[in-house]
This record gives sequence, C-alpha cells and structure tokens, in this order.
Amino acid sequence: MAGYKRIVEVDVPASAIYAAITSGVVNWWTTGSGDASEVGMVFSTRFGETYNHIKVAKLVPNERIEWDILEHYHANDTLKRDDEWTGTRILWNLIELDENRTRLEFTHEGLIESMECWDICEAGWNFFLLESLKPYLEKGEGQPFQHEQ
Repeated sequence: MAGYKRIVEVDVPASAIYAAITSGVVNWWTTGSGDASEVGMVFSTRFGETYNHIKVAKLVPNERIEWDILEHYHANDTLKRDDEWTGTRILWNLIELDENRTRLEFTHEGLIESMECWDICEAGWNFFLLESLKPYLEKGEGQPFQHEQ
C-alpha cells in the first residue's frame, strides 16, 4: 500500500530508536501520548483537540514496530473529513548500519497525496521525524507537541 515514506539515519543504536518509539513517545511526538510498549496495547496521542487511538500491532525488538490507527479525529476547520487516518498503518523498520548508526525506514501506509490532510500531515511527520525524533535520539532534545492536560 502506498503512503508517506521517510528514511532517517540516526547516530544511535537501533535499541535507542526502539525505546523512543515504544515507551518514549512523549519525548518527541506529543506530551499527550500513552505507552506503546506491548503488542495489543491501545494508546492515544493528542494535539490539542486532534487525537488518534492507535493499536500496537507488532513489535520485533530493535527491528520493527507496526501501529494500526483505530480512530482519528483531526480538529481543523478547513478539512471536510476529520477521520482520514482511521484505518491507516504506521510502520517503523530499524536497520542497524553499525553499532552506533541506524537507518529508520518510516512508512505511514494509507496516508496518500490525494488525502485532504496530506499537506498538514506530511509537514507534521517531516517535523516530528527530522526535527524532534532525530535530535531527541542524538542530543536528548526532542520537540514534542506540548499538550495541556
């Protein structure tokens, strides 16, 4: 299935990326997130009124993570559809290049250019992968969305 794809090389071992994606989502994506460390677990992410309910579908430690988007609500007055992510999948493949360098192959299956939210979502993923997750992993300085509780 087609979707948004991004490859990011990070100067850390695969185990650090795996930990950030499974149990450290609050450090780089949104502070309004739950835990994603067990298969079958459903966690939520929040960006103000926008939210996702995500099921952890597969975990292969230090190699692969799969998430299924069960429910999505995009709070944006310019969009006609507010649920375009529902039914999409997020895939994380980790390929260790050496003991301190890993290639992260990220795919959001089903997030395609013909979707109304494409521009917003592409910009969001570009930011969170390149400007938040990568710096969080390499320098300890992520820029997660600050969700007010």
